[in-house]
Amino acid sequence: MQAIIRFLRTAVLLRTIVFASSVSMPLASVSASAQEQASVVEVDSPIAAVTVFRRQANVVREIEIQPSNAPQVIRVTGLPKTIRDQSVRWESDAGITVRSLRVTPHQIKVDQAAKKAWAEEIAKQNLAIQDAAHEVAVIEQDLETIEDLVEFTAAKTNKGLGESKLEVESVTAIADFVMQRRRMLAKELHGARQELQSLQDQLDASIQKAQRESESKPEATFDAVLMVDSPRGGTLRLSYWVDEVSWQPQYSIHATTGRQGEDSFVVQLDGTVSQNSGEDWRGVRLAFCTGVPNLQAATPLLVPLRVSVDQATGDGDARSGAVMSRQSAAAPAWEDPALWQRNLALNTEAAGRQVVEINRRQSVQRELADDASTNLADETYRVATPIDVADQTAEQAITILRWDITSPIYRVVTPLLSSFAYREAALENQLGQSLVGGEATVFLDGRFVGRTTLPPTAAGGEFAVGLGVDRQVRTRRELLSRDESIQGGNRLSRLEYRLVINNYHNDEIDIRLYDRIPITSDSGTVNVVTDSGSLGQLSGDAKYLRMQRPTGILRWDLTIPAKRFGSNAYDHHYHYTIEMDRTQSIISNDVVQQMQNDLRFNQSGGGGMGGGMGGFGGGGSF
Repeated sequence: MQAIIRFLRTAVLLRTIVFASSVSMPLASVSASAQEQASVVEVDSPIAAVTVFRRQANVVREIEIQPSNAPQVIRVTGLPKTIRDQSVRWESDAGITVRSLRVTPHQIKVDQAAKKAWAEEIAKQNLAIQDAAHEVAVIEQDLETIEDLVEFTAAKTNKGLGESKLEVESVTAIADFVMQRRRMLAKELHGARQELQSLQDQLDASIQKAQRESESKPEATFDAVLMVDSPRGGTLRLSYWVDEVSWQPQYSIHATTGRQGEDSFVVQLDGTVSQNSGEDWRGVRLAFCTGVPNLQAATPLLVPLRVSVDQATGDGDARSGAVMSRQSAAAPAWEDPALWQRNLALNTEAAGRQVVEINRRQSVQRELADDASTNLADETYRVATPIDVADQTAEQAITILRWDITSPIYRVVTPLLSSFAYREAALENQLGQSLVGGEATVFLDGRFVGRTTLPPTAAGGEFAVGLGVDRQVRTRRELLSRDESIQGGNRLSRLEYRLVINNYHNDEIDIRLYDRIPITSDSGTVNVVTDSGSLGQLSGDAKYLRMQRPTGILRWDLTIPAKRFGSNAYDHHYHYTIEMDRTQSIISNDVVQQMQNDLRFNQSGGGGMGGGMGGFGGGGSF
């Protein structure tokens, strides 16, 4: 029994020694570090403002510096693990001078009080286990004594039987005592062993918990240590960039139809934020920026285009005459290499486009710079009130802008492309700042009608909003006649069309009716002839006349009376004539490529069909 007790005591002692050594080693290094930094003062640094860019964010903390005639060393803790290297900057009031800034990994301080509490609790449990083990040993010794008494009683009984002097009452009393005492001691031993096991389990759990807490590592963070001179005190702003943050614009448009064209719209721009920076933003001044943090501020530099004649190329492919090789000449020592390469790339690409214009026989060429399809750069939207943005995996939607506007809803009818009319409205950007392009969810009179994409729209510009199909307005396109005649060596083809509109509404409706006539790349070979009466009264919209009419797009602004369908449908007639050499036929060269270029031009705002850049395109005509 003594051997069992010694084994239990040794096991408990070994557990205590192992645990004490596992938690004491890191504490020594922490204590030394704390002594080295004894003069550093930790300060509160609440996050005051955050500007969220498309793939990162700029965080600003505000620190109140106390007046002091001596230099102060302050520590700002809690900078997140996603902080970008060398991105920490400061800005301060006039009375504060920052002499140095150092960013270091945060040193974890071990709670000495907690460590002492762990040790005391485990020592207390060790003593309880020793007492319980001693109690088990005592009961086992008592049982051994009972067994000795049983053997003594058996021997005495046998002797009495041999001498025929058995004392029945005495033997019976002893037997009763033994059985009762054995039963009681067995019950006590069972309870004592259960208590010992329970105490042992509690000790194991306490040791495991202490080890987990001593070995657990909090989220890695950084500290910023600054040395400042501040005789009068003031505010110091610390800014830094963090990753794992992004946002996307999302519009919702609610349109409500009114009487006599008094249609109203509520347009709302939300920012869908993904925030996993490692820090919560509470009560911050939040802003969303469409620009890029490393956006080049310098103006692109236009350099001369120097050309010569290559007899081998003649009038070949558009870009064959352009020398497109980009020699990687080193930039001057004082020049920004990125700016140097950007100017070289932009001018080389533009040179290729200009050679296209010179070499290729084409009457209409429309070009946009390569950045025309990008969003409006460096626009910042500020949320009106302070807001909380938690560090979490789920996306968060935050309302940025919301405004009301009135504009008439009209129908767009394009028989060449669809048998139905589409509702549309042109909304003016009256916010005083540009709008970023983005996805939009559209509702009409409380009913979801679909999704669309809004283009980037400059302040004061217009953008078109599609409101879905109107199946009560149907249309078709008919070629009524094609008459040919010969004039000299040319063939004249006169084509007459009828555009039929069926209006099943009980009210008259306003429509924009679109069709097109061909335009030619070889102006001396094919001639499209129209006169003042052949096309009818085209739209007088200035943007249409400037941007679309020269490209053969026809638009009529019409009012269709109510209940005009069937034999009473509204008919619109027009005709034109094509004159060309009678031995030739009309073909379309590079039709897919040409249409891709035209779609890009229109979607980028140059064509005025839903783009938001107003009269973009410069002076002159096509």
